[in-house]
Amino acid sequence: MTGSSVPARDVGPACHTRPVPDDDDLERRVRKLVVEHAETRWLTLRLDNDVKETRQELREIRTVQDKQTAVLEGQNGVLAGNSAVLAAQSVVLDEHSAVLADHSDVLVEHTARFDSLDAQMRSLTHLVGQVLDRLPENDPGT
Repeated sequence: MTGSSVPARDVGPACHTRPVPDDDDLERRVRKLVVEHAETRWLTLRLDNDVKETRQELREIRTVQDKQTAVLEGQNGVLAGNSAVLAAQSVVLDEHSAVLADHSDVLVEHTARFDSLDAQMRSLTHLVGQVLDRLPENDPGT
């Protein structure tokens, strides 16, 4: 079919499914694709910038988190030290509480003895008073 009278643009399987666009239509489609390509490039650049900014913000956040983690670890060390001091002071407090309990027991014993002595003194005072009342009165002039 080399000598056929069919134009070249109608040859091939595409000629049966859709018509071949003319030059103006092709130029419009090319311009549209150029505009879409430029928009896509612009959106891609904008997206790249957003990704860069987000990564920078993430690096800054990680830096702050690392600093805060270091501070917290230091505070955990201080807390552990304070807990050890508190445990030692609790031992001393327990010892002092035991001594105080012993002193309280001694105080109870001494209070009981004092109450007993006080009762004996009152009794003796009462007896001395009775003895003195029975003695005859001596006049200093007689």
